[in-house]
Amino acid sequence: MLTKFLSEEERQKGQKRVYNFQALNGLGFNFMGETPVYLMAIHFGASNIELGYISSVIFLTGFILVGLPRLLAGKNMVRVQSTAWFIRGIIVLSYLALLFLEGKSAVLLILIVYTLFCSARIIGVAVWNPLIKMVTTNQNRGIVLAQGNIINQSASVLSKLISFLLTSFQFISGIFGILILQILGVFFNTAAALQLKKIPCRETIEYKKGRNLFVIFSESINRKDRRYPLFLKWALVTVMVLNGLTIAFIRKEAGFSLNLVFLYSMVMSVSIIFAGLFARTFADRMGSRPLLIGVNIFLSITFIVWIILPVSDYSSIPIYFFFILGFFTNLFLWSANVLVSRVLVNTMPEDESFSYNSMTNFITAFFSLISGIVAGLLIDLGQSSSYLVFNSYSYLFSFAMLLSLLLVFLSILLIDKGSLSARATAAILFSFEGMRAYMDIGRLKSTENPVKKKTVLLSISQNEATVATEEIRSILASPLSSGKGELIKSLFSHPRQALLPELLAEAADFGSYHQLKAVFALGAYPGFEVENLLIKLLNNPDIEIQSNAAKSLSRIGYVKTLDRVRLLATKADHAWDKINFLIALKNMDPTGLIFNNIFKESHNFRDSLFPQTYYSLAADLLGLKPQLSVIFSSKNMKSGEGVKNFLDQTRDLNFFYSNHKELKSWFKIEDWVAIWSFCLQSLNGTGQDTDLSVLPEPMKNLRSAVLNEADIVSSALVEDYKSSYDDALAGVYFTYQILNNAEK
Repeated sequence: MLTKFLSEEERQKGQKRVYNFQALNGLGFNFMGETPVYLMAIHFGASNIELGYISSVIFLTGFILVGLPRLLAGKNMVRVQSTAWFIRGIIVLSYLALLFLEGKSAVLLILIVYTLFCSARIIGVAVWNPLIKMVTTNQNRGIVLAQGNIINQSASVLSKLISFLLTSFQFISGIFGILILQILGVFFNTAAALQLKKIPCRETIEYKKGRNLFVIFSESINRKDRRYPLFLKWALVTVMVLNGLTIAFIRKEAGFSLNLVFLYSMVMSVSIIFAGLFARTFADRMGSRPLLIGVNIFLSITFIVWIILPVSDYSSIPIYFFFILGFFTNLFLWSANVLVSRVLVNTMPEDESFSYNSMTNFITAFFSLISGIVAGLLIDLGQSSSYLVFNSYSYLFSFAMLLSLLLVFLSILLIDKGSLSARATAAILFSFEGMRAYMDIGRLKSTENPVKKKTVLLSISQNEATVATEEIRSILASPLSSGKGELIKSLFSHPRQALLPELLAEAADFGSYHQLKAVFALGAYPGFEVENLLIKLLNNPDIEIQSNAAKSLSRIGYVKTLDRVRLLATKADHAWDKINFLIALKNMDPTGLIFNNIFKESHNFRDSLFPQTYYSLAADLLGLKPQLSVIFSSKNMKSGEGVKNFLDQTRDLNFFYSNHKELKSWFKIEDWVAIWSFCLQSLNGTGQDTDLSVLPEPMKNLRSAVLNEADIVSSALVEDYKSSYDDALAGVYFTYQILNNAEK
């Protein structure tokens, strides 16, 4: 039996319908809503108090919610909202009576119709947050809210562009043009209601006897997790009411024409789109709290600019300045609105979400009423004050600025589980590395392409930002992650001390798929804890673990286990382990005794690539140039070229120069005995005056290895022994390097 909660498939379908609704509603509301109503009221001579009422009534009608939970108990939530939306469209048709009215009677009709419009709307709004909670999860709620906001405001831009173009024609630029927009709004509003009706929903409006709005209000105020989101919501609504009067400001004070007012409102919609993009990108992963602190600080700064706009001559201010100022004011205000909505939905109770949302909007009505009245009085006071310094709306904007500072304070007190700290957020938003890491993490979570994932993981692994470290920690905590192994290896080349506990745990876990990689990475973390674990791993029965532990011990400078590592190295019979022990013993033993057996160690791998690898690694560990691996690479790609090029470079030494042609010939005919005899003569000082006694210990051991190999190859007693091209090339290479080193 299905519960009231939706399946994942139903939530996906519901989200698509929500987005469709937002698009159609964005068109409909902006043809019918606040801006056209302001313009109609101004056209018929509405007072400042009446304009303040229009700004506040959209929230003021929340008063009617006091009895709705009981009245609508048991009704399907989506049906309630879709019906309310349809009714509000029908109400708008009453504006057509303005064709026959003038003056105060026209203003009165506008106020009555807009009040009824907002009343029907507020019933639907009471369902909205519960509906969003129903079709989303904690992980994507911020994204869905922000994406819906973006779609809504994108449609709003289109509707305002249409409004701007329509009212630009002289013959329909007055009240007749605005009424045409209202009819268009009814059409799109009806289509939006039909989309709402198709959202999957099994939730009904719940009402428990004795659980009225005042009881819910009292309980919510006494809970810290709900108190501050509610205070933020109510303070934010007050600022929105005050900010709405900027339309009246630019029309009456700045002298904008009707079509320019619509163009201004279109730019405001664009700013709200950017607010949605901002919230969609950062809200769910950073949390609302740190972002709210920042945007509210910037919001207060924009209101300071509104306050100081000069009163005397607006013509001295470029029109685009008002557009820019309005854009940023709305950007910060609506960013705060999306962030607060996210917290409100997250803290909403599961079992009485409609009643809780009704309570929120009911209390909002009080703040809206007070702010609307106060706004009108402040404008009147500004227009009549003899102490006015800036403009007649300065008192209004000063009040908005103070409320913005209050929003900053409330944001600091907000409890938002999972939010980053303000410092961590600033480190992301105001740091190139932090922002790059944040965007990389977003791409990592969204892409399925394995190649792109590896590229992003590489970028994250090289990023020093704290957010990158936290993301790597999250991936390391996963028992199964495609990028976990790559990131563990990256912790060797890009050490992060903060992740040492995770590395130690991974390296000590014999059941971990990535244990070897973690043991390898510990080679970049000197310290007591690492030493203890690696010494313990030397006793592991797995030779692979032993060889990696030995290598990491050598890299952190621990040499007390040298004899133990030498003994273990004699038991290694796999190529990878031999390579690990070569590195370990080179780092631990300054005498380089391991190089005395350089040829002996590769005898069991004659027909493989291992001898080339082993010799090349030995050359690199000794810092020899040119790199032997490059010579082998050239030889492997084009037979003979690697040897020829190398032999050409050895002619700076007299003995090599005098035998240059012979060496080339011997390699060509594969006369290994002659080649090794040449090495034997070279290193025994035959015909030379080079003092080989001055060689450092590692090079002396390497000389012994070459001499021993030369003796074996040239010995008639070992008839079944066969040298190889790779051995001979390595022998000549090391002979040259030893002599060259002695010359220096």
